[in-house]
Amino acid sequence: MKNILTILLTLTFGLASSQIYTSRTIEVHDGKMNDFIEMAGKKTKMFNNNGEGPAYATFEILSGSNSGQIFRVQIASPEQMDGELATKDELQYWEKNVVPLIKDNDSSRTIMWVRSAETSFVPEIATDNDLRQVLFYNYKTSHEQDFWRFRQRQAKAWAAMESPSDSAMNVMVCQSGCNGNVVAIFFSYENYQGQNEVESEGLPKMVEKYNELFGEESYEQDSSKVNESLVQGGRTRIHMRLIREATTD
Repeated sequence: MKNILTILLTLTFGLASSQIYTSRTIEVHDGKMNDFIEMAGKKTKMFNNNGEGPAYATFEILSGSNSGQIFRVQIASPEQMDGELATKDELQYWEKNVVPLIKDNDSSRTIMWVRSAETSFVPEIATDNDLRQVLFYNYKTSHEQDFWRFRQRQAKAWAAMESPSDSAMNVMVCQSGCNGNVVAIFFSYENYQGQNEVESEGLPKMVEKYNELFGEESYEQDSSKVNESLVQGGRTRIHMRLIREATTD
């Protein structure tokens, strides 16, 4: 249960690489967001806090085309995915109390992810943050090596810094439900000021370490290759906020 708690609070997406993360983008009826959070929160506390079944993290999308909608993530092991993910009482509670508050829960917006451990970075002491910046990439299969080289090297550079950022960077790879090679990178921050500090102070130091490890101007060269690796419109940035009331403890 402690591992699951760490996963949800930092969205480190797993200390076990075999976990499967199923996300749904949910549109709530106008004026019903507080009711949704209350009812989904009660369901989560009643049925998803015992450490036996899947855990859940719930976010509000703050920007982008889905702004104001819910991003809810189920975290389950392959064994749990092969069994019954929810009890009859759990399903009935959701159907009765939560579904009436939902305007759109189209299954086409359900995606399964796995975490790329070797390209992610989680500091030894991860701050208990609520704000997430999420970068979505869609890369060309022909440029796969260029894309992943940069991601692996960046994770190594963050880890090699003497005073690394306390912000977690978790790289999630779409396994089902995406069009193309879709990757989502989650960065956690205490708030927007914390994000600004990481980007204005920590990022330049990471670039310096990157070039120290992999050669002069390697960061600029590798990031340029990543830009070339993306399909047209293959980069999107949004923010989310963790809703603790509807998240597994």
